[in-house]
Amino acid sequence: MRLGRARLGAAALLASAFALVGAVTLPASSLAATGARLTRTHHAARLAGARDHVRSERTFRRLGEVATIGVGRLPTSVAVDQHTGTVWVVNSLDGSVSEISEARRAVVATIKVGSSPVGVAADPKTGTIWVTCLGPFDRPDQDDMVAVISEASRTVVARIKVGRAPFGIAADPHTGTVWVANANSYSVSEISEARRSVVATLQTGSDGAPDSVAVDSVRGLVWIGKLGGGVGEIDEPTKSVVATLRVDPGARRNALNAIAVDPEAGTPWVATDFYDGSSYHSYASQLDQVHRKVLASVVVPKASVLDNVADGIAVDPATGTAWVAENGANTLTLISEGNQQVARNLLVGGQPVAVAVDPATSTTWVVNNYDGSVSEYAYGSPAFTTGARLSFPAGVRGKFAVHTRGYPIAVMTVHGTLPPGMRCRLGSGTVVISGKPALSAIKHTYEITVSADNGIGRDGEHYTVSQLLTIKID
Repeated sequence: MRLGRARLGAAALLASAFALVGAVTLPASSLAATGARLTRTHHAARLAGARDHVRSERTFRRLGEVATIGVGRLPTSVAVDQHTGTVWVVNSLDGSVSEISEARRAVVATIKVGSSPVGVAADPKTGTIWVTCLGPFDRPDQDDMVAVISEASRTVVARIKVGRAPFGIAADPHTGTVWVANANSYSVSEISEARRSVVATLQTGSDGAPDSVAVDSVRGLVWIGKLGGGVGEIDEPTKSVVATLRVDPGARRNALNAIAVDPEAGTPWVATDFYDGSSYHSYASQLDQVHRKVLASVVVPKASVLDNVADGIAVDPATGTAWVAENGANTLTLISEGNQQVARNLLVGGQPVAVAVDPATSTTWVVNNYDGSVSEYAYGSPAFTTGARLSFPAGVRGKFAVHTRGYPIAVMTVHGTLPPGMRCRLGSGTVVISGKPALSAIKHTYEITVSADNGIGRDGEHYTVSQLLTIKID
């Protein structure tokens, strides 16, 4: 989230942040890592098992916009702990973190962490929450800290000094390390969770201030997003920067606002924008880790004439989706990874600046900076809820509706030949077959394929769900 676009109001607390870090962007938390280093197949199986466990506890699952939950003032970032089913939101003006219970859809605790907290990460393996704090700015001994929260006690159990202007933060449960992007030091700090101290500091180069970070536990990589549009790749075992690349979709140099990674595909996603003198142009770009290049840059649409900045991004590997928080347009954009296309734009609250996903519950959590709230969306791939065989008497008018469930509501298509005298009408998640079958169709059977696509994949790849419909004329 870009500080210049935040609703600061009369917040003298953050006034010094502008002098300290200039046009620094606040990070969106990336998808929380899931623990041990896993293969793609095992990782998918683990996520599927977690989803089945959670859903077995709920007899009813509402899809779409489920809840909007009030938190503190000027919320800036969010992280999810899949193990405990909790969501953690940083409230910058209050110097606190809100804990939300996914099951209760309510704030169950508010924990003071220090002055001007901005970034948050969760480690489900150790049950800890890690928060970057810029500090009060007039007390150097309290500036530039990372606060460590114990989920069990809901208290701050440690404070760790890092580099200047720490913003982005991510945890790697496999290595027991936490990585912090220090914007004004042009560096990244590696923290040992066991020792609760900085064990390494890596310089990231002078091509842009690092402000966001994401961890790929499967491959032992740390990805750093820089304000000037650069991305750095760090190898965890050697603690070294092994590659850098630029992400400049569109006609001009981009500002990079957030970074996330798909741990199954090994592809980072970044949210960027540039200003052409009259309006903002925003993109979500997918990177190729193997060849270290940009695979695709997806234009993130904006609503009407509103200035739109892609401020936050998160990835769900289980459904092959990327989610972009669009500040200005007040929307959450769903991108199908496999198709590299925008599938939907969903309305959220005022000035969404960060987003996190919980693959175990298939939910997104969007931080609405202006409203002081968090929006929850529950999503699912399409599924047919009506039978695949039907019959009509010849010469008699009839009607049958094919229905689907899932969210977003699916776009429907039909292929094949209907019985003479019948037609189909496509609706939102439905197909209506109606008419009076011709007498010539008696004792004939027809087959059509009905397909549904809502941008949510299955097994991270298959986005279109089809049903072969058999129509018999009596």
